[in-house]
Amino acid sequence: MKRNFSLIFLWVLVGATTFGQYVQLVNPFIGTGGHGHTFPGPTTPFGMVQLGPDTRLEGWDGCSGYHYSDSIIYGFSHTHLSGTGIPDYCDVLIMPSSGDPTFVNLGVSGNGYASTFSKSKENASPGLYQVELNKYQIQAKLTTTPRTGLHEYTFPKGTHPWIIIDLKHRDKLIQGGFTIDKSNEISGYRISNSWAKEQHIYFNLITSMPFYKVQYSADSMQLICFFERPTDGKIVLQCAISPVDMEGAKKNLNAEHMHFNFKKAYEANVKTWESMLSRIRIQDEQQLTKKRIFYTALYHTLMHPNIYQDVDGRFRGMDKKIHQGDLKKPRYTVFSLWDTYRAAHPLYELIYPEYNQLFVETFLEQFKECGRLPVWELAGNETYCMIGNHSIPVIVNAYLNHPKKYSKHLITTAIQKTLNQNFSGLEFFNKQGFISSEESSESVSKTIENSLDYYAASLMNPVDLNLKRAAYYYKNLFNPDNGFFQAKLNQKFITPFAPNEVNQHYTEANAWHYMFGAHHDIEGIKQLLSHQRMNSSEKNTASLENKLDELFRSSSEMSGRVQSDITGLIGQYAHGNEPSHHVGYLYNYCGRYDKTQDILQHIMDSFYLDAPDGLCGNEDCGQMSAWYVFSALGFYPVNPINGSYDKGIPQFGSARIVVPGQKEIKVKVNIKGENERFKAIQINGSSVKSPFDIKPGDQLEFLTTDQMDKVDHISIISKQNSFMILPYVQSGDRVFTDSTVVSLAHINQVPIEYCLGHPNDIVIKYNQPLVFKNNTTLFFRLQQVDHTKPNGAWLKAVFDKRPSGLSIHLNTLYASQYSAGGVKALHDGLSGSLDFRDGFWQGYWGKDLHVDIVLDSISPVQEINLRCLQDQNSWIALPKEVKFYYSLDGKEYKWLADVHHDIPLKTEDPLDYTFKAYDIPRTKYLRLEAINYGQLPSWHIGAGGDTWIFADEIQVKLKQ
Repeated sequence: MKRNFSLIFLWVLVGATTFGQYVQLVNPFIGTGGHGHTFPGPTTPFGMVQLGPDTRLEGWDGCSGYHYSDSIIYGFSHTHLSGTGIPDYCDVLIMPSSGDPTFVNLGVSGNGYASTFSKSKENASPGLYQVELNKYQIQAKLTTTPRTGLHEYTFPKGTHPWIIIDLKHRDKLIQGGFTIDKSNEISGYRISNSWAKEQHIYFNLITSMPFYKVQYSADSMQLICFFERPTDGKIVLQCAISPVDMEGAKKNLNAEHMHFNFKKAYEANVKTWESMLSRIRIQDEQQLTKKRIFYTALYHTLMHPNIYQDVDGRFRGMDKKIHQGDLKKPRYTVFSLWDTYRAAHPLYELIYPEYNQLFVETFLEQFKECGRLPVWELAGNETYCMIGNHSIPVIVNAYLNHPKKYSKHLITTAIQKTLNQNFSGLEFFNKQGFISSEESSESVSKTIENSLDYYAASLMNPVDLNLKRAAYYYKNLFNPDNGFFQAKLNQKFITPFAPNEVNQHYTEANAWHYMFGAHHDIEGIKQLLSHQRMNSSEKNTASLENKLDELFRSSSEMSGRVQSDITGLIGQYAHGNEPSHHVGYLYNYCGRYDKTQDILQHIMDSFYLDAPDGLCGNEDCGQMSAWYVFSALGFYPVNPINGSYDKGIPQFGSARIVVPGQKEIKVKVNIKGENERFKAIQINGSSVKSPFDIKPGDQLEFLTTDQMDKVDHISIISKQNSFMILPYVQSGDRVFTDSTVVSLAHINQVPIEYCLGHPNDIVIKYNQPLVFKNNTTLFFRLQQVDHTKPNGAWLKAVFDKRPSGLSIHLNTLYASQYSAGGVKALHDGLSGSLDFRDGFWQGYWGKDLHVDIVLDSISPVQEINLRCLQDQNSWIALPKEVKFYYSLDGKEYKWLADVHHDIPLKTEDPLDYTFKAYDIPRTKYLRLEAINYGQLPSWHIGAGGDTWIFADEIQVKLKQ
């Protein structure tokens, strides 16, 4: 689509509105294609209403309700999420139509109320969306005020207009209904269940002309209003929403009523957007395309969070109660904190500090309501999506910038009580200094990200040594033998290990993506890499620079789980998901600013385009775009907590940051030749090294050179800390047949002590590997050197003999990321929990499971069983059936039983089921075949995809 055509088309239809110089640079269609998951409809900055077209009812790329590739519009709903990876919202759908009424959205042969549309007749800009519906040539235009949406529908001559309001659209409807207030006014409500388990939305709408009758669907959850066609064909309606009740929606409508003046509402919307976008003023006439990308990115950062409070001050809290709030400190919702703590909130703190203060105040009030700070809050619901407690770094960053605006006591109390709760594996993290894979899934990612949260907490309370120590717990999962952060099981790093394998130990990632995840302590990562043990055939390349080079230059091929979030690849770097976002700036910490510039330019040129598929991954409520806004200005918060920035590569000749009530921040770039590079940065005329602070009134100037040897190569040096990394089990089998040899190790070769059976038994200094022939519990720790300090906690490892009496032989290859310990794991005496990621389940994708069992001697069998798992939310289904056979010679097998079950796939919570066969004559060999469920059914989000079999423990009970 040609942007200038869009602007001319909008001007003709809306009227001679003067577009602001920044608003006209925004292309709302960026990110609506590919996997960006944005939506093109109008909203106001941080507004309650996100009005827009719904073109897709389900599927991952339909999370926002819209995808650019679609050609059908189901209607226009009043709430949308921008860039999430889980669907929700799309509430209160309204659709204009004509002809015979219907309550079916699509219907056979397209006879529902949905309509096709043409991309050539679809346009969007900030505050406006318009499209022609092909079915009846109805012209639709949309705009918004903060709490209402305005629809203007123009019906062709000779048509009989009707408008449907559909409360059943998209998410599962728990409860809903309508009230006809007047002949041009309708109220209603909808309580739904989806990502937000109990979302309340109430509405009140009025139409510019009365409807002469209404018609309800059989269940009364859909309503059609019939109109006489007005002379000009235009019917305007304004719909307000509220999270509280219908009375709140009415008050919102009265306060923001535009008297059906669409143009006036639109102009007010544009004026608001221009005011917000103009806080960053780019001055570079040569970079029009980049300016469109930049201002669209800034626009996307302002889509969420959203005001969640009515004009009378009431809001629905996280305790589900209705509260009376202060309109000067309104409540907000939609906090994608795992994503936005990294760059979006630091951007708000720099450019929109008054809003970030309101967001932080929201967190603290939510703490008062539910006893903890939010994780991923949506419409007053805690979704507990993702890991970590990343409201903490956002709060601390805001406090450090403006300590007088907040209650330090309230903040420290909220942080302490949040960290005392066992979310994100904190119980195990606090107990032993890391999370083990048998204790929690995603153990590596959780350990690293919990450490970052504790670092943030320690900045609020510097005298608390426990907080400071926990900030470095991530180091306990660094494996010096391969130089990666790796999961442990039974105190031992799990093998086999491949850094490019996407598995249950990392959050939407592999070991490469979390290699630099502790971005609060880059110097700590450098120190760990200096301890990496190299093979004798390798050169000593264990440095941060070489590790970064390896990351970006490696093959992009990955193994393990298919993870749709991992996109935007440069080697193993994945810009499409957040853990990688700061990594390009880490060359600064090696003194290689030239390499920082190279990789950042590549990312900006490759993954940010002026096109519907112009984002390489989910927008994630502003985080993907916040990265670009910072990076295009020339700096980025690698550490998003302490208020510092690292230098990058600015994309424009100059920029001014204009925040009301503050002195301007100016960014100046003087590039004279094509081959010039940036060599350094000055602030207020003085050279600075990364990281640096930026204050109101500062003037940043990027200095250039055409000689590469003059580029800054001075490495950043920080203080070493005295944190003692834990020892670990280097070798030894958790389950063994005859005996196992157990060795202990430490990254710095610090002496280790141990005891057997119980930590109160005799303590022995570890000098050589230990040999265990029977079930043994081993406790070990670093040897006490300074007797004035308490000993560290004992680490526990258990070694058991394998159950005897039989051996198993797999005839099906399991998935490497779900090996459960190898080929003998299905008979090791260890049982998995209901979490498929705990390391004890063996997974088989898209195939049947065939196992042969050989008994030690011929014997009659009382029972043989196979335990399996079902977790349909993770594509894991119980086998359709398990077939059992037996044989005396291992060649000719006789059928024993086909065991079925009656458990439906559509179960929300994980469950296990044990398939059993009984009374087998004297036999030596047994065989079982677990038959895969097959492809996922049409109702499933992964419809048509293959399913997993997850199995754990084959048991054979002999007759006595």
